[in-house]
Amino acid sequence: MSQDRRFEEFNFTGQQDTAEFGLRGAPFPLALKPADDWKPTLAETIDGIKRLIQSEDLLGRVREHGGAVLFRGLPIRTPQDYSEVAHVFGFEAHEEVGRPPLRTVLAKNVKTANEGPPEMPIWPHNEYGWSTINPAWLTFSCLRVPEEGGETPIISSLGLAAALKKQAPDFIEKLLLKGVKYVYRYDVKEVKSNTGTSVFDAYGQHIRPGDDRDTVRRKIEEEVKRHSNRFEWHEDAMVAGEHVVLTVEQVIRRHEETGLTTWFGNLTSAWGRTRHHGATEPPYLGDDGSYHPPPEYGDGSPIEKEYLDLALSIAEESQVLVSWQNGDMVLLDNYAVMHSRSPWKGERIVLAALWDNNNESRIGDYLN
Repeated sequence: MSQDRRFEEFNFTGQQDTAEFGLRGAPFPLALKPADDWKPTLAETIDGIKRLIQSEDLLGRVREHGGAVLFRGLPIRTPQDYSEVAHVFGFEAHEEVGRPPLRTVLAKNVKTANEGPPEMPIWPHNEYGWSTINPAWLTFSCLRVPEEGGETPIISSLGLAAALKKQAPDFIEKLLLKGVKYVYRYDVKEVKSNTGTSVFDAYGQHIRPGDDRDTVRRKIEEEVKRHSNRFEWHEDAMVAGEHVVLTVEQVIRRHEETGLTTWFGNLTSAWGRTRHHGATEPPYLGDDGSYHPPPEYGDGSPIEKEYLDLALSIAEESQVLVSWQNGDMVLLDNYAVMHSRSPWKGERIVLAALWDNNNESRIGDYLN
């Protein structure tokens, strides 16, 4: 067997045709596995993926397949294994700024995906779609499959944008005109939810023991200002209050490599969380004791609930389920693909790594 054909394509239930997204037509996502009876070692896996990148334009194939690839049958058993394989793509590690989810670092640029409760779903979103500082690529790997559930649905951002253009053109026009405002409330303590990180975990990287109150607040504000100048302190925030960060972003963007319109943001996940917790009306206090304000238009006016429901329903109805097997790894173009998370029972270990594109811009402003 040729050294260049260590991996072969395979199909699985639920794949979609990228022609529906505006591409030429190919299965979404691309799915690869070791050819024939080859059972690669970790070193052979790394070497084989390198050859795919260098000789077969792997990233070009990923683009043709809608921005996602699933590798199956890999000998990834530990966080370190995953780190070594994921680094083969040659991307730069992404620095998270203002991270809402709880994560634990387990190896070089490898963290737990989200430590929120397993019974809680996570709704479709682009990673850090609410921020000006976001990763270009994501990788996930499964080290342990749960007894039930725990799939990672992936959704085409290109497909969602195309569908909304047809079904709700007025909504698209409003989004282009106004953008979207996201509101995140951070307490001084972690909350047991999927947005449960504290203000210290999100923005307190430079706080040191012995820092006084004013120094703590200054250091937090300096981190916030890296991606937003809109924030406010509530009550006696260093004791029992809250810190609120507001960002205004465009959700309708241009995917530079394909030239297609893409949906990039956290509007659907924010609305799914708001709706799930029964927080759709002011003051947006949910049944879990946390605040879950819905996304708004950039000028602060409310987004019509029928539009929020429509966007979320299209995203959920068009998802492809990645039903994990041990050793699986996926690579996602964060500007072309959204992801979410299904609840599960049992032990589930799925790890994440966030990557930048070596200072090359791959997403731009929408062009009429």
